[in-house]
Amino acid sequence: MSIEREGESGQNGTNNTNIRESSRISITHYPGSKQQGPAYKDCARRALSEGYEYAFFTDVDEFLVLYQHNSIMELAVDYMGKGDEDVHVDVEVDKDGKIRGASSDPPPTPFQTERNETRIVGSLGMNFRTLGNNCDIDYKDLPVSKRFQYRVESSYPMNVFIKSLVKLKWLDLDVDFTDPHFYKLRKDDNGKQAVKIDTNRQVRGGSLQPMRLYDVAAVHHFLHKSLSEYRKKRDRGGGTTGPSMMLIENAKKGLDNHGKPLPGGNIYDDEVWKRLVEKVPSYKHYDA
Repeated sequence: MSIEREGESGQNGTNNTNIRESSRISITHYPGSKQQGPAYKDCARRALSEGYEYAFFTDVDEFLVLYQHNSIMELAVDYMGKGDEDVHVDVEVDKDGKIRGASSDPPPTPFQTERNETRIVGSLGMNFRTLGNNCDIDYKDLPVSKRFQYRVESSYPMNVFIKSLVKLKWLDLDVDFTDPHFYKLRKDDNGKQAVKIDTNRQVRGGSLQPMRLYDVAAVHHFLHKSLSEYRKKRDRGGGTTGPSMMLIENAKKGLDNHGKPLPGGNIYDDEVWKRLVEKVPSYKHYDA
């Protein structure tokens, strides 16, 4: 989803079929497997060329919930700035030029700070909040956020993953997009790498945020849905990895990515549904 100003968003890309649904939305089909990376990259490239400033890379079963901001535009400006007014953060740098927190893997030796610098914020990472499947077996013809309103504990392993809101001018479009949770950022005119931060304004590299931060925003992920839908999802394969035989076999047994029973959810959470009904009142008839 590309974001220009409050109230405007679009999904863009380049392929054989590009359907302009309105002035705000276009739908592009990417047939074949492992097309998520190319689709995201095309979206970013076209959005930048059309004058959009930010992009939020998300899937159709993921919904951003804001707890302290009134809009995604307000969130983007707060954390990354608008136009040439970039937001900077203080970082610690070692003798090799590496930044504390910018690596997704623990360093082999303790981080030794040599100097402090400021870096431009080019991206904001926000944690998943996984919704359970209510122990449903089959699909129901209802909005997904109406069907599933119990989330799992924050400690659920999939909640360490993040999705990113980026300031497009700092996105490196010269590399392939191979990870839907991580995007390489460009260097500024002084050769200093822009950084991704979490909602605590701490530098965060890679695809994960093990602290699972939910005070500012969360990406509510309807990961499993019903058992039959989950099995089809695994048969189809991931958008960047394709089918995995291990995950397919687990799904046949009613097991998740980690070999555990699909979680039904035990914490009531209807935030996505409430916000949808508020923004699109026509959905209220499902509550009747």
